Amino acid sequence: MNKFLHSIVLSLIALLPVAASAFEQLAEGVYSDGSTLYISSGVTSLGPLQVNPSVVYSFAAVPPACEETTFLGYAATLHMPSTSYGSYFLADYWCNFATMENNAVEPTGLTLSVRETEMYVGAVMNISATVLPVNASTKLVDWSSTNPEVATVIDGNVTAVNVGECDIVASCLDKQSVCHVQVLETTIQISLDRHEAKLLPNHALMLIPSMTPLATDLKVTSTNPQVAAARIMNGVIQVVGLTEGTTMVIVNSVDEQAIPDSCEVTVYTEVGDVNCDGYVTIADVSKLIDYLLVGETSPFSETNADCNHDESVTIKDATMLIDYLLGGVDLNPPVTETFTVNGVSFTMVAVEGGSFIMGGTSEQGVEAIDNELPTHQVSLSSYRIGETEVTQELWIAVMGNNPSNFTNGVSRPVEKVSWNDCQTFIAKLNELTGMTFRLPTEAEWEYAARGGNKSNGYKYAGSDNVDEVAWYMNNSLSMTQPVASKAPNELGLYDMSGNVWEWCQDYFGSYSSEPQSNPTGPATGTVRVFRGGCWTIDSWYCRVSFRLNNAPTLRSNNLGFRLAL
Repeated sequence: MNKFLHSIVLSLIALLPVAASAFEQLAEGVYSDGSTLYISSGVTSLGPLQVNPSVVYSFAAVPPACEETTFLGYAATLHMPSTSYGSYFLADYWCNFATMENNAVEPTGLTLSVRETEMYVGAVMNISATVLPVNASTKLVDWSSTNPEVATVIDGNVTAVNVGECDIVASCLDKQSVCHVQVLETTIQISLDRHEAKLLPNHALMLIPSMTPLATDLKVTSTNPQVAAARIMNGVIQVVGLTEGTTMVIVNSVDEQAIPDSCEVTVYTEVGDVNCDGYVTIADVSKLIDYLLVGETSPFSETNADCNHDESVTIKDATMLIDYLLGGVDLNPPVTETFTVNGVSFTMVAVEGGSFIMGGTSEQGVEAIDNELPTHQVSLSSYRIGETEVTQELWIAVMGNNPSNFTNGVSRPVEKVSWNDCQTFIAKLNELTGMTFRLPTEAEWEYAARGGNKSNGYKYAGSDNVDEVAWYMNNSLSMTQPVASKAPNELGLYDMSGNVWEWCQDYFGSYSSEPQSNPTGPATGTVRVFRGGCWTIDSWYCRVSFRLNNAPTLRSNNLGFRLAL
């Protein structure tokens, strides 16, 4: 008997009696389905039993001493050490089961993932149920609706049928939990995956519509079909660029009862695409030379052929186009504007508007933290941003003083300036220039740091190698360094990773997963955002998605700013 009991590992699971006739009979009153041995209640001993020694068998039965109506179920795992099992009496085994009857763990409660919700007619949602305690002997949950004409439920999947209210009831034995459901009239909201897009002539892009709460037949229109044509194919909107210009692609339901959505599509030419096929290749060089030699113009774009942006097409453009194809020059250098204040000049770089995914995106890997999530789509209008951080030289020219800690070189970034100090500086700068300089919003800052619409998806601003673009703890020599002494990012912006932290305009707040257009952060708050990392800290802080915040009165020798316009 000891050998038998030692070979059985008891575990509580919910099992019901199984008809013996459905399985192979191994001995009198003993049946198997290949993985479970079922023992009839009348069996008191086992004769020789042939089993597979490599299989761990479950051993199940309803003990004769238990009432089936209250029995929650027991099982044992029988480990067979050999192919032949001897004769063992099971009287003690049945007694063991019988005395275990009070050890069955009955449910004490039932919780639902949702206790109250609103749904639209036709919508489907899932409610999960958790039986307590976690080791309850049964986890079987029965679902019902108090009014199936309003909402039905199958295995926790609730379907809204008609306008009204009802309760979805989950039961486990005598325990219940309720979710109150209110079903509302359907109002279909159409949403596109982006609201701004750029497109070359003879190229196509896809817009993906989603509908809340129901799917419906859609139609699409282009407000300027000469610029771009739009059509729906297999539930996806295809937009084809035709000629330069801008058009609104509008998506609505066929019956026009939905709330529509739209995307502004700009069709533009690309410098170097001389033959207007949407690509810049050696064929464009040939087309440009043909034009210069014999006046060949079909198809030909004089705008795209002006590779050096001098408003004329000459052999210099062909030379520059060849250099571009060899990897030597950029045909679309950043557009900049230089301002001078009291003899000190500074440069602002044009950032073309567009859409991007903000937050801890895939290139950040496991380094992204909670306040960088969830990632979300942001669309921005065009703006300008400082080529470098504001230098001590510019600060002195505007304010007449230098608050910085590291004053051995006025080409270093100004630091020890609070957010409030920055606002005072900007107000005086605007008086001197007649412009409307400001701090960048947090979204503008990240879009520019990522390289705008020229982004290569780097972890840091301009590279995946932090030492190429940033002054930080490992290379800064424990101080700030002159601006623009590391490599720029794709937009020609310097030090957006490292050197000094940079104040942004926004109050600090949590991200939302909803798409946003020109976001400016929370309307109120107590702390302001700064971004980019600095000379005192590890490279982890220099990532383009990393966020930090503090009181707007904070001054620190690693904290400065950059202008926007």
